[in-house]
Amino acid sequence: MRPHDRRLHRLRVNLVAWAAGTIAVTVIWMLHEWQANGAFERLAHDGNPGDWNPTLWAVVVGLWGLVVGIMALGVHFDRPGGRFRFHVAAWGLGMLVLTPINLLIEWQDNGAFERWSTNSQPGSWDPWVLRVGVIWALGIAALALWERATRRRGT
Repeated sequence: MRPHDRRLHRLRVNLVAWAAGTIAVTVIWMLHEWQANGAFERLAHDGNPGDWNPTLWAVVVGLWGLVVGIMALGVHFDRPGGRFRFHVAAWGLGMLVLTPINLLIEWQDNGAFERWSTNSQPGSWDPWVLRVGVIWALGIAALALWERATRRRGT
């Protein structure tokens, strides 16, 4: 079996596992929230009757989905010259998945947004996703510079 075919097969297996896992995690989350807070009335983090907190569910499903999505990008960009495009697309997908997770975590921990801060006071939100995004982007830029320098030396 060729390496590309192996990656495609592994992607399909992981996609099916992600779908089945998402269904299982959703059922477990719903049963837990029903037992803890009663019938669903609204998404909230206060713990009042009817408040269902989606944060843990979103983190589990989102991060697992991010891994499977990056695997899909790896299969899609599996060709000469596709390495840089893969990293840029993975960064974009990562930011698309991590930003809502950051928002949910900050909302759960600190309530409604009032200001950017790292002091964990009510209303203070820490934009950690921006630090992750910048560091990840710097890594991609360093990779691009390295590949460019290597290509110049090789020609």
